[in-house]
This record gives sequence, structure tokens and C-alpha cells, in this order.
Amino acid sequence: MLSLSCNQPFQPEIEYTPKLVLYSVLFAGENRVYVRVTSTENSTKADVSAPIHGVDIRIETNGGYSVQLVDSTIVDSSGTMSLYSADFPISSGSQYTITACKQGYDSVSATVTVPPSSTTIPDGQSYAIFRHPDDAPDNPTFGISLSSLTAAYFCQVGLEYRGFDHMGQYRMGYVDVLGGGTQEPFIENTNDYISGQVDLTLYDSLFHYVEGLASNLKESHLYVDIIVTKIDDPLYRFYVTSGRFLSPLAMRTDRIIFSNVANGVGLVGSAAVDTTRIYLF
Repeated sequence: MLSLSCNQPFQPEIEYTPKLVLYSVLFAGENRVYVRVTSTENSTKADVSAPIHGVDIRIETNGGYSVQLVDSTIVDSSGTMSLYSADFPISSGSQYTITACKQGYDSVSATVTVPPSSTTIPDGQSYAIFRHPDDAPDNPTFGISLSSLTAAYFCQVGLEYRGFDHMGQYRMGYVDVLGGGTQEPFIENTNDYISGQVDLTLYDSLFHYVEGLASNLKESHLYVDIIVTKIDDPLYRFYVTSGRFLSPLAMRTDRIIFSNVANGVGLVGSAAVDTTRIYLF
């Protein structure tokens, strides 16, 4: 006869082995790398972000150049955070591998390729519309050249003004001219060339508004900025599985569903942000 009792404690047959958790995003053009290291053994505790110290962690290019990261404490507006960091230039289109070793854990690694840089330029007619929107014949358009290494992108177009007020204080401001908000900012890349468009009516009204702000400044300048943020496949996969509905520009790092860290958990991703600036005056 088989007897089962609900009072028997659960006894797993295999002892659980904690894993290292890595989180890092490499930004093209940045000269410093930051990596957060925690452990899955903390997942049932209140403080799931407890850092792991004493980790041997390195970043390496596909050409063999490598640097060891140092255990650091970063203080910013959000508080204090323990991270591993090092001076290390990140370039568009380049490949990087991050490895981490710690006694009691399996060695972990992740490799990413940073999305290539691109230039976004409107045609001659659209350039003229940006500068003189009154009585323009059509909406200004622009093209975005992407790459197969770009999994998703996010485009912003804004008017930026800079100058000095009458007290000699430097002033600047930025106004979004695309409209529509950022409920779902990242768009999956399905084509290497994307055509963007700015609503002329909205742009015309905002142009005159910002032009008025700039005209009240000394030595003022006005620009149109077309900003394209590109992310790689690991970062996009992580983005779509990590609670983006809570905040479209925030990603949870305490409950990671997608991971590209071999023998561990977490994410190493990359992004590139390119700005095309059109000088208006």
C-alpha cells in the first residue's frame, strides 16, 4: 500500500546551485563600462539586488584587447549602487565579451555586437521645410538607415534652443515635435531603411513657439535634432519580456526572463544613439 502524507517536508533530490547574475548595457560612444553582479541565491530574499563582491570580471574585444573591471560604488540621484566598472571605449559595430568568475559559482560570459552608427538626413525639400514651415507644400520627411544588427529602434525629433539670458545665464530647452507620446517607443526592425515623417501643422506651431523662446535670448541658436536609438537583439528580447507595460522606458532587472549569459542569468546588451542636427539659426 502506498501512503502519502501532506505533512512530509519537501526534500529536493538535487541541491540547488546558485548562479551569477550579470546586467550591463554597452552604449556606443561611451568610454566607461558598468556591470552589476548579483546571485540567484538572493531571489527568495527581500533584497534581491544584493551585490556580489570579489568577482573577477573582464571585458574583451574580438581583437583580444581586454580590461579587468574594478568593484566600485556609484552614487547618483537614485542612491548608492555597487557596480564593477572600468575605462573602456565602446564603438559602433564592434563585438565585446564580458566574462565573470567567482569561487563557488560557474564562470559566466556573454557576447554582444553593438549596433552600427548611421546618419539620418532629410532631403533638400524637407530641409527647407524644417527651416521655413510657413506655407510649406508637404510634411517634412527623413530616412533612417539601419542594419541587420539593429533589432529595434526608437526615433525622436525635437526642436532644441540654446543661448544666454539677459543675466548671462546659459539656457537651453527641447520640445518634441513628433507627438504621440512614448507608449510603445521601440519598434521592431523589419527593414534596413525606414522613412519617417513629421506632421507639418504640429511642427509649424511648435516651431514658432520655440522660435519665440530663442528670440528672447542673446546669442541664441535653434536646431532640429533627429535622434535614433538602436538596440541589439538581446536587449530587445529582454525589453519585451521584462514588464515594459509598467513603464515603457524601464526594464526590471530583478526578474529576468530572457538571458544571454552562458552558465548564468542576466543580460548583456548594447545600444547606439545617433543624433543628426539640422542648424536653423
